Amino acid sequence: MARRSPGGCLPLLALLVSPCVIGYGALALASPALVPYLYLHDQAQFAADRHTWYASLAAAPVLAFLLVRLSSPADGRLRARRDRSPVPRQRGPLRARRPHPIRGYLDRVVFLLGGTSATTLWLLLSGDDLRGPGTLALVGGVTATVAVAVVSIRYWDRPYTAPVTVETVRAHHRRAQKELRRVRGDNQRVTRMIAKLEVKLADAQSRRDFAVLQNLHHESYGCADSVYAHYRSVESSLGVVTQMVRTVRVSSWQPAGVAVRAVNRKARVAFIELRTETGGLAGTAGELRAEWLRNRDLVQSLNARTADLKCQIRDGCGPAGIRWYEALEARRDAARAAEGKPAAARR
Repeated sequence: MARRSPGGCLPLLALLVSPCVIGYGALALASPALVPYLYLHDQAQFAADRHTWYASLAAAPVLAFLLVRLSSPADGRLRARRDRSPVPRQRGPLRARRPHPIRGYLDRVVFLLGGTSATTLWLLLSGDDLRGPGTLALVGGVTATVAVAVVSIRYWDRPYTAPVTVETVRAHHRRAQKELRRVRGDNQRVTRMIAKLEVKLADAQSRRDFAVLQNLHHESYGCADSVYAHYRSVESSLGVVTQMVRTVRVSSWQPAGVAVRAVNRKARVAFIELRTETGGLAGTAGELRAEWLRNRDLVQSLNARTADLKCQIRDGCGPAGIRWYEALEARRDAARAAEGKPAAARR
């Protein structure tokens, strides 16, 4: 009889154990306020589990440190690798400074434990205790506070993105509009080229001349390569514009920038202007994307017609067409193998 693998029981075991872990972890994080409260107001309950309360009180900062470590991004303000080279001080846009590691972890641990302690005291003073439903309310309140604190730490410690000025966005917008005009002109040229080729392909449907069809396939293949190169160029331009829009939007909501706009009217006016310019850049990015999708459809349609012409040569030009087709497929498979790609399925 085959032995069952124990791996299937691990998800069920984790599901059963997780409520206990969350409960004990919440009580440990609440212990900086819970233990003194029990010592002053419920000495009997405190004396019954004295060593447990002391252990949870000692585990609270360790657990808080682990939560801070896990929630802070590895490439963020707190944990990212530090550049030891001296940098001259210069005036620039306001940004949150990177803290010393010990100071940074200490501040965040105090923030986390301060939040859980405040929530614990508020619930205890509201009438909840460690008996019956009061325990569930205490655990739920502390867990929610930990979730909010962890999300706040992760947001605050995210990697710094330098703010983008309105002038920079305007310059990128002008370049994007110029690129859009170029792409539209190239798309019209490619469309005319494909239209001419379509006429030749339609005329070739009734022909069986191997030399004519072979030359037509070579022309169609070269046209497909040219259209694909144009498609990749449009894709690159779209990526640059889209990345600029994303950078502006991320940098606009840096914590330091939000704090400055809250107290400075000029900063708020500049932010509105920046958002307007970014909206125009995003609109141009949308038009570029539409041209990119149109170009992709042209590439797919042309590749399909070229493949049909290849099969027409194989099926309608006798032994010469078959030999030509086999040699073409062998060269294609060799090229794909040189690039590390698997051989394509034949039609």
